[in-house]
Amino acid sequence: MSKCLGCGVKLQNTNPEKDGYVSDINHLFCERCFIIKNYGQYKATKKTNVDYMKILNKIGDDDLVVYVSSLLTLNLDYLDKFKNVILVLTKRDIIPKSVKDAKIINYVKTRYNNIIDVVVVSAYKKYNLDLLYNKLNKYDDKKIYFVGITNSGKSTLINEMINSYSDLNGEITISNFPSTTLGVVDVNIGNLQIKDTPGIVITNSIVNKLNAKEIKKINSKKEIKPITIQIEGKGAILVDNLFRLEYETVNSSMTLYFSNSLKVQNVSLKNPRLLDYSTIEYTIGDNQDLVIEDIGFIKFTKRTVLKVYTENKYYMYVRDNLI
Repeated sequence: MSKCLGCGVKLQNTNPEKDGYVSDINHLFCERCFIIKNYGQYKATKKTNVDYMKILNKIGDDDLVVYVSSLLTLNLDYLDKFKNVILVLTKRDIIPKSVKDAKIINYVKTRYNNIIDVVVVSAYKKYNLDLLYNKLNKYDDKKIYFVGITNSGKSTLINEMINSYSDLNGEITISNFPSTTLGVVDVNIGNLQIKDTPGIVITNSIVNKLNAKEIKKINSKKEIKPITIQIEGKGAILVDNLFRLEYETVNSSMTLYFSNSLKVQNVSLKNPRLLDYSTIEYTIGDNQDLVIEDIGFIKFTKRTVLKVYTENKYYMYVRDNLI
């Protein structure tokens, strides 16, 4: 049975409610991909990480994994699952130009042992695209699996490689919503046997609770201008209507690396906005970041006690300063 060229799901013409439906089995794209591509409308899938992990578990130790991660959150939670990895850090165009690639690469290499190489790219700007393509051509005798968290820019990167290095007409379906790719999409680019896999879903990511307008707002298409706030004693900061930060520190600063479409404002501790949300408490050490999945990260310089109010207990974690 044929697979959809856009999302990799098996095509079927019997049940419109199931993934892969087409009115004509000879169509190249499923109805879901057609709607996403032509109307920008998202249709939810019933597939889950259980389905996606079955696909990833079939990747062999001899295969090459291109693990794609957005620089904005640098989620490498599943990196240790694979043996031979080229790490590709995407969305270089939205990280400030003052941040040096070498510093980011060194940050990653000192923390993981299974990485063959690290490449920092921007698909939109074609930054380092030739460098990545040339490195991958050294492995043209292997199956090359592209793996990553949803919204990491994985399918966008492959589409740019298709446009730059092949005569193929089709494109992998992309959108701002999670779970756009549903199965393995096979693409031959030159001598490369590339397999795009479904994005791994972070079930408690904030993006799963947002509508199309809100998702567009958090996905910056321009270079981020970081917002630095000097903090002393106790205070509170609102980030749009997404979350509230209450801090206590002797003397520190926080620098927010978020889309500049999000409104950031200082408020009084007595201001009631978002206080009825769930609360997560963190103790941020000297020179550490708080990462908020699919939003970005906050850089702290000194120890800070932090309360984060969010509608749900979204996925966040503390790490050493990235930049």
